[in-house]
Amino acid sequence: MRIIHKYVKSKEPLTLREALDACVVNNSERGKAYIYKRYYGYLMAITLRYVKHEMEAEEITNESFVKVFRKLEAFSQHEEDAVLEKTFKSWMARIAVNTSIDVLRVRKNNTMLEDVSEQVLLQHATVDSSKMEVQDILNLLHQLPDLQKSIFNLYEIEGYSHDEIGEMLSIPESTSRTYLTRAKQKLRKLYTEQFITHNLNF
Repeated sequence: MRIIHKYVKSKEPLTLREALDACVVNNSERGKAYIYKRYYGYLMAITLRYVKHEMEAEEITNESFVKVFRKLEAFSQHEEDAVLEKTFKSWMARIAVNTSIDVLRVRKNNTMLEDVSEQVLLQHATVDSSKMEVQDILNLLHQLPDLQKSIFNLYEIEGYSHDEIGEMLSIPESTSRTYLTRAKQKLRKLYTEQFITHNLNF
């Protein structure tokens, strides 16, 4: 049986490593509260990239934390303190992304995918997201349909491949490519209408 460290009962502020250890060793509510309060905003920012309604994002975020605490024993804490938070945040982010995708997958299964030729989209898509301001993209994302927004997030922001996205969303790789192209095209149109045209009117 593992020895419960003194900090579990201590009133001194916890470090991240102490909170993680307290959760794993003693299922500590104090450790969970520390993690939840410290990283709630971080996971909310991730889930809000996938759903536009704050209440739904809150539900997904809380569900993500349930999974985080359930799987904490699987998270390796062997990293040095300097990189522990970075690896922990990345680990949590993947859980939040997967939870968001699970919600959107159910939604997608209840709707029909539009049958749009990839060749037609490629002929008209001239957007280069690398030339757009990140904050502008995030402000415009919620104006995209759910599937386009999810694929754009997964590919451009989270760094998943089209193979991985196809597996996550249960769609063909070609569909992922098609919807990414469509998302970029739509973002360029919105960006032009809401930023460039607006600035020219001044």
